[in-house]
Amino acid sequence: MLPSALDKIPFLFAKFALLLICALSFQFTYAQKDKKTQLQNQYKQIQEDLKKIESLISSTKTEQSNSLNELQEISSKINARQSLIANINAQIKFLQANIDEKLSVITALENDIKKLQDDYALMVKSAYQNKFTSNPIQFIFSSKSFNQAIQRFTYMRTYAKTRQNQAILIHKTIEDLHLKIEKLEQEKKEKQDFLNEELEQKNVLEKEKSIKNSLIEKLKSDEASLKQQYQEKNKAKESLNAQIQKIIEDEIKAAKEKAAKEALNSGTKAPTGLALTPAEKQLSADFINNQGKLPWPVAKGFIVERFGQHEHPSLKNVFTNNNGVDIKTEKDAQVRAVFSGTVVNSFYLPASQNSVIIKHGEYFSVYSNLKTVSVSAGEKISTKQGIGTVHTQDGLSKVHLEIWKGTTKINPELWLSK
Repeated sequence: MLPSALDKIPFLFAKFALLLICALSFQFTYAQKDKKTQLQNQYKQIQEDLKKIESLISSTKTEQSNSLNELQEISSKINARQSLIANINAQIKFLQANIDEKLSVITALENDIKKLQDDYALMVKSAYQNKFTSNPIQFIFSSKSFNQAIQRFTYMRTYAKTRQNQAILIHKTIEDLHLKIEKLEQEKKEKQDFLNEELEQKNVLEKEKSIKNSLIEKLKSDEASLKQQYQEKNKAKESLNAQIQKIIEDEIKAAKEKAAKEALNSGTKAPTGLALTPAEKQLSADFINNQGKLPWPVAKGFIVERFGQHEHPSLKNVFTNNNGVDIKTEKDAQVRAVFSGTVVNSFYLPASQNSVIIKHGEYFSVYSNLKTVSVSAGEKISTKQGIGTVHTQDGLSKVHLEIWKGTTKINPELWLSK
């Protein structure tokens, strides 16, 4: 009979190999890798946005003379910095989860190494005690029958291979353990770097909030003037909105009348909805497919006033409503089309300067606060083509962008590239 310990070798080998595979399986899943990449890309993008904001504010600082404009700018910086801090915090949590996971894997690997080494020692000890490896030829020839000799020869080969595999397995597990420990130390350092940056960014954020509060207090001291500005601004917005809506409604009405006339002449049924040609339908589909990818209407800029209703920064119970987004840019910056289309019309209003409306199938993009206009009604426009230059007032150069789907206003920020 062969030693009982040797009989157990194949079972022990399979058992510990399985434990090793289980331990090694605790690696990043594809989803985790994607999440890490996503967080890193977001981190880089926010950093770039923050640098652009700071650079643009710095380059126009000497022209700044309006506290409300300054407040909008510092608020934009604060929003960007808060996004950066939130991203850093998310990366810290992600790294901590990975650190915890690696610690668990390291513990499992250490346990596996101990079991593998113990089993290997048991194997060697058993072989020594039974002396069947000291003189394998004698062990085989001392068999009582030919079948027993064949069996002993097979066991000897299995033993040699198993012992070799066991040694390789121990070496591989130790190598993997060292690799996991090395990666663990890297992630610990990465986490500490993020913790340091988070603290630094929070300190800067507190300083920016202090500046913002000072500006708000300064504005509150001139409440009467602010209320007058607010009323004038609201009137200007209402006039601009009415003019845009009229032009778009007239364009839709003219398209329907044209389609109805063509249907009558051809004996077909007139369209009930927005009348679009096949080319315009394709343009609408292309516009939709580019949501979140449209270029900005200026080469350099950041949003100082977002879409929708917002509480006034210093007047209590006073709300402002923005039909689009206001983008601060450089003085005399070229304003460009966000997508290809056809110029519907351009017009001038004293409070909002020149405006241009471009049709993209069933969508319309509107550009206001232009000092000059370089396109005319009916002109075909390509993406990023210049349509005019930005107007500057009170040291602030900004373009007002709106996007309409038919007669419905939608948030342009959701359509612009990040």
